[in-house]
Amino acid sequence: MRLGSAELTIVSDGVMRMDGGSMYGAVPKVIWSRRDPPDRKNRVTVGLNCFLIRHRGKTVLVDAGAGTKHDRQARSIYGLRAGKLVANLRQQGVQPQDIDLVVLTHLHFDHVGGCTRYHRGTSKAAPVFPRATHVVQRADWDEANNSNERTRLAYHADDFVPLQDSQQLELLDGDTELLPGLWVRHTGGHTAGHQMLYLESDGEKLASFGDVVPTAEHLPLTYITAIDLYPMDTLAAKRRWLTQAEEENWLLVFGHGVGSVAGRLTRNERGRLVLAAEESE
Repeated sequence: MRLGSAELTIVSDGVMRMDGGSMYGAVPKVIWSRRDPPDRKNRVTVGLNCFLIRHRGKTVLVDAGAGTKHDRQARSIYGLRAGKLVANLRQQGVQPQDIDLVVLTHLHFDHVGGCTRYHRGTSKAAPVFPRATHVVQRADWDEANNSNERTRLAYHADDFVPLQDSQQLELLDGDTELLPGLWVRHTGGHTAGHQMLYLESDGEKLASFGDVVPTAEHLPLTYITAIDLYPMDTLAAKRRWLTQAEEENWLLVFGHGVGSVAGRLTRNERGRLVLAAEESE
């Protein structure tokens, strides 16, 4: 897809299954299950979508999926069919060494796991993208490295500590312009340091809200995951950014979307905010 002079490609790392109650939080199952039917284990399928952006002579990857380092138990619990990112990038003519910048919305395993892989026959993790600078909010880094009983299962040190060891990590403090027109905006909510991506090119605007709005099903303000550590911050971020996205006709892409991954906001016959799917060019 073209966005002004920039180019966007949706690149999948695969899919996984998440508990429906975790994904929809306080929304009753009788409501969310009409649009997103769960399996017999009450899990819903979510995409592991990454976004490749070519802009200002740079190749940028937004999030990196779950990767390949998970054991059999984790693959069973989450129904993980992941680790496809590198192969799918190569189908787009992009090798790992071609990536200049990796933007991480946050450090949960399903967004950062694909940044590292184990050397064959060892348990030593190393970066997948050898030339890339990986950017994340300092607040998210601090939270990931000081997890507690509630949060620790979402973080795997092998996903992100090797990036610091290889000096490929840059910690940000709030909103930052990474390239002309390419910004990260600190949202908080899902985690203390959660950030969204915003791109403006030749008057066209794009955003990926990360896990503040993980799928198009989460457009209603009250649809907030049970995993969000600061749900009132999520609510405030959704109210602010979805209002602006609708008013300015942003193209939105969704990290966990299945089917409806990209589109622009519109209103249905009941006046509710919905996604008008964007057709790939």
